Amino acid sequence: MKSKIEIYVGLKVREFRKKKDWTQQYLADVLNLSNTFIANRENPNEDDAFNLDHIDSIAKVLECKIWDLLPQNPINDEDWPLK
Repeated sequence: MKSKIEIYVGLKVREFRKKKDWTQQYLADVLNLSNTFIANRENPNEDDAFNLDHIDSIAKVLECKIWDLLPQNPINDEDWPLK
């Protein structure tokens, strides 16, 4: 089961990917990964999560800062939108 921060990062990657109007397949191709790799990590219900190297590579290709993909503050249960 993914942790809350892993879910958060996956959802942020999806958000930034969609802002560029990129498909999961396109992001996967740019990163030389499979579509399933991206899909599983963006999906909150899958166990696979992005690691720090993935986040670094994704930030580069999406032309954003690493910090854009991470929460600004620690995630607490009261603020968690997915319950």
